[in-house]
Amino acid sequence: MENPSKQEIKNILENSKRIAVVGLSDNPERTSYMVSKAMQDAGYDIIPVNPTIDEALGVKAVASLKDIEG
Repeated sequence: MENPSKQEIKNILENSKRIAVVGLSDNPERTSYMVSKAMQDAGYDIIPVNPTIDEALGVKAVASLKDIEG
């Protein structure tokens, strides 16, 4: 599997407003938290996917991608 090109990533981010972040930490000092917070502040709906936390960024976490509705 190849990584998407920069243009493909740009298209995805322009057309998608709901992003699941696998491994999102609830620790504000972690990079995953900082990047996800910036995306949330930019208008994206962030879904934390991490079985070891209850919530991150004010959103209830799910244990796996299979647990996301919609």
